[in-house]
Amino acid sequence: MKKIIAFLTSTIVTISFIGQGINDSISMEAGYTNQVFYSLENGTITSVDNSNWDIALAVSGQGAKGSAILFNDAYGTLYKAPVDTSAWQTLDTAGIDTWEILLNSDTSWTNGAFNKYRGAAGNFDMGWGILNPSNNFWTFGDSLYVAKINDGSYKKVWILSLKTGVWQFKYANLDGSNEQTQTITKTDYPNRNFIYFSMSSSSIIDREPDNSTWDLTFTKHKDYLTPPGMFLNVTSAFTNRNVWTAKAHEVDLNAALNSTTPQTPFTQNVNNIGREWKKFSSQNGGWSVRDSIAYFIYDEDSVNYYRLVFTGFEGSSTGKAFFNKEKLGITSIHNNGVNNVLSLYPNPANNEVSILIHTNKEQMANFAIFDLTGKMVLNKTLQLAYGSNVDTFKVSTLPKGIYIVNIKNKNINYTQRLIIR
Repeated sequence: MKKIIAFLTSTIVTISFIGQGINDSISMEAGYTNQVFYSLENGTITSVDNSNWDIALAVSGQGAKGSAILFNDAYGTLYKAPVDTSAWQTLDTAGIDTWEILLNSDTSWTNGAFNKYRGAAGNFDMGWGILNPSNNFWTFGDSLYVAKINDGSYKKVWILSLKTGVWQFKYANLDGSNEQTQTITKTDYPNRNFIYFSMSSSSIIDREPDNSTWDLTFTKHKDYLTPPGMFLNVTSAFTNRNVWTAKAHEVDLNAALNSTTPQTPFTQNVNNIGREWKKFSSQNGGWSVRDSIAYFIYDEDSVNYYRLVFTGFEGSSTGKAFFNKEKLGITSIHNNGVNNVLSLYPNPANNEVSILIHTNKEQMANFAIFDLTGKMVLNKTLQLAYGSNVDTFKVSTLPKGIYIVNIKNKNINYTQRLIIR
């Protein structure tokens, strides 16, 4: 029996226990003029002017992710011209008010406004152009756009190509004057999701922080709202690539601040937080926060697993949002080419304990709890699906004290001390 105890205690993986939440805030400034990039671990990473760019081109990611192009729809309007690139010189904007307005996807960074029709002409259709697998997998633009940008001027835009990591596009005034061709090489901007460009100043704007340093971005953008049935600017909290979120709708703030089990599956939809955490009511005199929602957040590439609860919002007067964040603890294990991210929480526990496992393959694992004599007091088989899995176990019948949790299969051997009180 002593050998069993020695084995278990010698393989303990130390992670942070659940602790008291931290109250924090961000500010998009009055009128939501700034975009804020935020790290759950380190707070605000940077706050940058959200009006100094027009288009943003993906500089990281492969395939579809690497061909994404955003438009700054908070400060402009992007129209899809109803003609092909042969009309570049003679583009006529008569009837532009009837042209389709394009918005960035609010669920994925892969589909910017320029990618609206991705896949419409087959798997190689990137929306703004067609990828040619027989020609170095280069993508050549086949669409024209008209952009009303922040300074009020109109530009016609043609994304010419994406060749071996090099973007090329051109733009001009509607009458063809001041035509400019711009080239951007992805490798010049390592560790960025996007590189930004201003057509009014004809300049590249390197405004985004290292993509490994932030989890959330708070920003103003445009959406079509029904009611009232029109395009309006809204503010949202979007998640970074590789960030997973789930949520629990609790009865009140106190329940949200103590929530430990997501009620929804984890997703990489960037708007899983979005703008749901707040609402506007003219009858109640302004903004109110849905402080009964607990958001659970982790990054595949990080060591943090958090619960986030919004507690306040001051609207456009300051652009400030307030929230409580609490690290639930996480660790990452890499075995046999399988990435398994695990977190045991709450710890210490009272009535129940949850285990979060994110894995990149379907597998089975054994979950067991031992007391300090080496006696197994709980044993369960876990069926793990690809992605995120959360299982919760009742421990209220176990005597108070220290236990050892072990999760094991050919890819996982995770051991953690558990306190029941």
